[in-house]
Formats: sequence, C-alpha cells, structure tokens
Amino acid sequence: MAGEAPVSAFPDGWAPGTWRLSGTSLDGGWLPIPVQGDADEVESWVVENTEALRGAWGDGWSEDAEEVVPLLLEASLEHRRPEDFLAFQVWPAPHPVCVFVHVALGVRNADDALPGPGDGILFESEGLGQGVLVPRTEEIGDASVVGYDILFTFADDVVVIVSVEPTFSDLLGFVSPSIQAFVSSLELVDPHDRTRTAEAPALLEARPGNSWVDSLA
Repeated sequence: MAGEAPVSAFPDGWAPGTWRLSGTSLDGGWLPIPVQGDADEVESWVVENTEALRGAWGDGWSEDAEEVVPLLLEASLEHRRPEDFLAFQVWPAPHPVCVFVHVALGVRNADDALPGPGDGILFESEGLGQGVLVPRTEEIGDASVVGYDILFTFADDVVVIVSVEPTFSDLLGFVSPSIQAFVSSLELVDPHDRTRTAEAPALLEARPGNSWVDSLA
C-alpha cells in the first residue's frame, strides 16, 4: 500500500537538498507546516497564523474559532513527519476544521510491494505523470474516517507519496478538488536538472481519480 512505503533515504550520492519538488495551490487556506522549533518559535508561529486566519475569515471568525484555531495550529506541528518534503494544514472554509496533507520524497526499499490491480485507481498528474490513488479508512471510536495516498514511482526506485490524513468523508469530498489540483501541479526535478515523469502503474483499469472522490459527496 502507498502509505506503507518508507521514503527515508535518497539514491547514493544524491543529497535531499539537490532535489526540487514544487507545486502550487490556487485556493486559499493552504498553510505550510514548518519543522517544529523551540517553544518561543512555536508560540510566535501560532500567534502569527491565528491572526492571519482571523483576518482571512472576517465575519466568519467566531468565539469557537478563537479558542480552537490556536490549538489546531499548535497540534499541526506534531503532524509533520520526518519523511515529509512538504506538509500542509488545509483550512477549506472559514470554520475551525482542517485537513492534513503530506508530500514525501525518497527511495523505496526493494522488498516494498507497490500497489497493483485492485489496490487503487489511476491518478493523472499534469506535472508528475501517472500515479495510483489508494483509499485508506480508519475507525475512530464509533466513527469511520477516510483518507488516501497517491503514489508516484520513478526510475532508481524514487517515489513521491502524497498522503491525505483520514477525516470525515463529507469534509474530504469538499476539500479533495483543491488537493487533487495541487497534486496535479507538482513537479519533480532531480539533481541533474531533469524533470521526472512517473512510470505507469500496473493497474487493471484506468479510471480518473476523481471518480472515487466524487462518491464521497
């Protein structure tokens, strides 16, 4: 499964800083999550972004937001993983609810299985090429939550994995068009200045990724 593929290493002689992975979101509410710093840096970051969201939401800001948003911002720093090349807290509407999106870049181990027929559906990214979207469900108490991983594989066993943390299906359905537009914009450039295109996945059927997301609405 895509979410299980470790991506903590790079090809021999290729340091992480020599790779470039970039993308663009045309929608508001995409907040980059930094690597966690000391207590003063955390407090400053939370205050700065609470003020930014308060200004962006305008009349949508509420007493609940005043209490909950700083807590969610502080908690977001714990969500950034060591393997993340990029990490975002996405606020899709002027309400204190958010979705976490991760972009990991690295090399898979030779014995890690890739998604095959029946595991996922084809996802077309304009920048990266063809990948596999693999739904992921979890149970939290009595509630079912759903997310997904989109796995792109390249030569030299290089992989890019975009992970959307499980959340409620209606929220995921609402924010997924923005997430998938961002994934489509991603471009990977290697240390030799070559733009990489993913290798075609081994799937039985080729169906657009949004056919599954549309079913969440």
